[in-house]
Amino acid sequence: MNDAAGKIPFKEVAERLYQEFVERGYDGEPPESIAASYLDYIIKRERIRRGATSTSVRQDAVDYETLEALKNAQMDDSQFVESEAIFRRLGTDPATAGRYYEQLITRKAEDLSKKQSKRARNTRSGGRTKLSQMIDEIVLNKPNISENELRFELLGHNGIKKIDGELRDINNSETIKDKALKDYLYRAKKRNSRYPG
Repeated sequence: MNDAAGKIPFKEVAERLYQEFVERGYDGEPPESIAASYLDYIIKRERIRRGATSTSVRQDAVDYETLEALKNAQMDDSQFVESEAIFRRLGTDPATAGRYYEQLITRKAEDLSKKQSKRARNTRSGGRTKLSQMIDEIVLNKPNISENELRFELLGHNGIKKIDGELRDINNSETIKDKALKDYLYRAKKRNSRYPG
């Protein structure tokens, strides 16, 4: 137990397992076969780590202890809860572990797809400033407004002043650079053209 192999952290072992059994790919191979390969890898690694490489009573004892450790794995890090479930199943039923692993990969891919779809559907209008929303309202009422007319309209609102090349709303500490007003106007017109009244 005091050799270098015994000090390899679980994370490295998991990465090695992933590289050997997942990245190389086993297209068409049944999950039972892949799971048996995982279990065989773990058993052989433990034999090497504990110096029980030749067939003997000691090797049988090491194999038994390895399977018991897999069945009773206790990993405190919540990040490894799913791995723990797979390793426990490896110790009792490698075929079930393989199916569970495949289901886990499929479920994670589906969850990621759902999250990305939801994120894509969500509008980000809440992220726009009050000044930007005010410009949208002005453009909605006057779709053909020019940049100069928009500037004049904004300065007519209470609390908006032109200071140091910026249009500042002193009520809520927001600013728009005067040079950027043309871009704000363009985007507001584009948004309003998508939602005709």
